[in-house]
Amino acid sequence: MSADHNSDSSTSESEVSACSSSYNPLKALYSDKVKVPVESAPLYENIVQFENAQKKPLEIIPFGKTELVVKREEEKERKRIEEETRLEEKNKQRFAQYGGLVPRKEFKTRNVLTRMGTIDGPLALLSDWVDKRLRVKIVTRKDRGVRGVLHATVVAFDKQWNLALSDVHEIWQKKDKQGKMLPGPGVPVPKGTAATISPVPEVTRTPLGKGVWECTRSIPQLMVRGEHIVLINLLVP
Repeated sequence: MSADHNSDSSTSESEVSACSSSYNPLKALYSDKVKVPVESAPLYENIVQFENAQKKPLEIIPFGKTELVVKREEEKERKRIEEETRLEEKNKQRFAQYGGLVPRKEFKTRNVLTRMGTIDGPLALLSDWVDKRLRVKIVTRKDRGVRGVLHATVVAFDKQWNLALSDVHEIWQKKDKQGKMLPGPGVPVPKGTAATISPVPEVTRTPLGKGVWECTRSIPQLMVRGEHIVLINLLVP
């Protein structure tokens, strides 16, 4: 910009007056002598917004009119609530004649815990043992014959006899013709991150003679599938 544009000494009032025929918009932009013809005139961001305000004065609000914006939003919310109320009342009148014909179904949450309280048959006795926190004896099987015995407290179960156990004491037998001590079933590798998260259960072995060893171990928590269960009865102290 040239220096005369920034100097008010070379600018006359007629050049910065919007109502004058000699109005110079470039000088008016940099001059301090500019006076707004109508100080209460609404302000818009651009010409397009001004043209839209002429067509829709209730939708396009001038800059700085916060109270009008709040009033408009309140009016929209009021109309929305009125419309919802009207539709709700209309639907009530529309379906009033069918109100007593179709019974309403109440859907209840169904999971393992809710089923345990309403179960019938042999599992009802197991549910009673769960409520009373009684110890049970569980005989498990393998592909050929009995695998071992579990002494534990049942925490939860389902209709497939899958059991969630706590404070488990497992007993099983291993036979080795060469007289060696066999590792326990399912013993994880004692190295790595798994051993730091969950310690490896210690297996105690007792010789029974003729190459047979009785193995025992204690497990805090255990999940047993129903297909591996042969018999469950109350553990008599």
